[in-house]
Order: sequence, then structure tokens, then C-alpha cells
Amino acid sequence: MTTHHPPKGVELYREDDAYVVLFDLPEHDPNDIEVRWHDSRLHVEAVENKNGERHRIYHQSIGLPKAIEEDGISAVYDDGVLTVTAPVTESGPEHHTVDVEY
Repeated sequence: MTTHHPPKGVELYREDDAYVVLFDLPEHDPNDIEVRWHDSRLHVEAVENKNGERHRIYHQSIGLPKAIEEDGISAVYDDGVLTVTAPVTESGPEHHTVDVEY
């Protein structure tokens, strides 16, 4: 189990040939979390459905200093923490949606 403070904090580090980004998203339904790679930035949003309408309740956008292999990006949500792993490459496209596993 990974615990991060303060709540809804973000941690970024490089591990071998990938960036790992940790997002504190406690009490969110994994189905309401969206991860996208667009314009050389990692975007994370959490939405909430109220009365049939979607409302964004969290949004974070992070630029990574190296080109990312978009098809290799993975996201896992576990115990309130979203872990996104983004492999580094020499160059790559700037838009991709990432499935969140749980």
C-alpha cells in the first residue's frame, strides 16, 4: 500500500526508462478517472455523475521532460492512489487515451 500526503498530492520520479507519476485520488470510483496523453502532457481527471450530469471534480496536467511512448503508458488505481507509468522514447505522437486498471 502506498500512502501520500497531502491528500490529492502528485509525485513524479524517473525509474529506469520510464516516468512514474503517483496521484492521490482517495474515495474516487476508478470508472470515473480518465487518463490522457495530449500535447506532450499527461492529463488526469476525475468526474462525478450527479442527476445525470458529469461534473469534473479533479484535474491535473503534467508536462514530462522527455518524449513518451504513448502505447506503453499504463495506469493502475489501487487503494486511493493512481499510478501512471510512461515509458521514455526518442519521439512519439502527442495524443492518446489510457485505460485505468483496477
